[in-house]
Amino acid sequence: MKMTGKYVRACIAVLLCLAMIFAMSACGDEAEVAEESEILYGDEADDGFGDGDTDGEAITSKITTTTTATTTTGGGGNTQTYDDGLVHKNKINETAKTDFLSSVPKNLSGKEVTILIWWPAFDYEVKKMERFTKATGIKVKFVYADEDAYMQKLSSLKLQKNSPDIACIMQEQYPNAIIQDYFQPIDNSKLSMNKNTFDLESMNKIKWNGKQYGAIIKGNSHINFGIMLYNVDLFKKHGVTDPHTLWQQKNWNWDTLITTAQQIQQKSGVTALSTEYHAYRLSQSSGEDAVTFQNGKLVNNTGSANYRAAYQYIYNLSTKGQYKVMDMALNRDGFMNSKCAMFLDDSWALQSGERYENLPFTLGFAPIPCKKGVNVAPCNFQLWGFPVGAKNTEAAAYALEYWLSPQFDEKGHTTWVNESAAAMMDYLWDQPKVFKLSTGVVEYGGDYDWWDYNQQCALNGGDISATMDRWSNVITENLRKIYLN
Repeated sequence: MKMTGKYVRACIAVLLCLAMIFAMSACGDEAEVAEESEILYGDEADDGFGDGDTDGEAITSKITTTTTATTTTGGGGNTQTYDDGLVHKNKINETAKTDFLSSVPKNLSGKEVTILIWWPAFDYEVKKMERFTKATGIKVKFVYADEDAYMQKLSSLKLQKNSPDIACIMQEQYPNAIIQDYFQPIDNSKLSMNKNTFDLESMNKIKWNGKQYGAIIKGNSHINFGIMLYNVDLFKKHGVTDPHTLWQQKNWNWDTLITTAQQIQQKSGVTALSTEYHAYRLSQSSGEDAVTFQNGKLVNNTGSANYRAAYQYIYNLSTKGQYKVMDMALNRDGFMNSKCAMFLDDSWALQSGERYENLPFTLGFAPIPCKKGVNVAPCNFQLWGFPVGAKNTEAAAYALEYWLSPQFDEKGHTTWVNESAAAMMDYLWDQPKVFKLSTGVVEYGGDYDWWDYNQQCALNGGDISATMDRWSNVITENLRKIYLN
């Protein structure tokens, strides 16, 4: 849908056979656009949100069209469905929708809420907020900024005293966006903070100085989870137990990934596994990151033997490693052209209207395998909150909750390719999450790039300790700088 930018993908080519492991990504190609929305975005000739900006002229953003709920799209036609007992819990709830809309104060009618995003708004989002506007009188405008220029756009609008009402703190900008006073605490906002709607556990884990600066709403598709895609037909043809079945058998882990990859590679003659930059998800599936919170404070975790072993595991899977089952240079195109059996990806890949709809094989999916004995969901985080200078935060609180909650979606405008994919996403939401807190710490101040760190660790060739030690010094120094502010 839109996670970490569904529409912009920047993959960095890396040398040798690990050429395309890690690139700055937005998780998706630019979707086909079909029509302009005139309902949500307004008709002002110049409203101050885009004039002269090369990064975001699409104030009247374009929307994608999707089919009705009775027709599967974006891979639904060839995406495996499963009858395995999983329940899609985050469904549309018309009663809750009516109750919520009725709770919005009438005196907010006529207010306009602007939301800064980095993708052309989806059809399902447009339809959803049309309902919100009709019921509450609060107009919603999505303001587009290119992902790479997102914070620059927010900064520019803030300086113009024209801050959007809702924006995102991405993991790359945490905690810098808070330290630099781009966002205000949400503690005193009109957000309901209902534990059935909000992921309070995750929000509480990433408070800053004891305050929450953004919301995470359960089931929303902005949070990107790591997933494993695979060629169902290939596994069936060669009689190899597939990742989804192993997961359902509670036997899907780093060890069985190796044995499964070896079997399918030997029997089919194609490479077992590929990925672009997503291999780092396997480091997260150790249950750890390079930076973690302890007693409410960010600390350096690169000395963890468990975390270091995760990068050694990634290297061992590669064509130069111990098992030689993963060729990252094949990337996504290699998977789509049946040159490899499995592909590490992110959950946006299972959203309606995405790129997997015309595959020559049946698409299967499963969670990312974790280290044996560990049960976590590797994912990114996004905190949606209210920028400093926002003019309509009360109306924005209601708009934000309605926009992100899947129970308020409109029927006939689907998010996931089928109910099985939706059910798996609900399962992942219920698991303990491992966020990539290290991104913003490594990149604090702009002197270092997290993807360089990630690439060097994965290419370590067995010398992970020396590599981690070098980067540990960077993280320690950046944490010192962070806490001086």
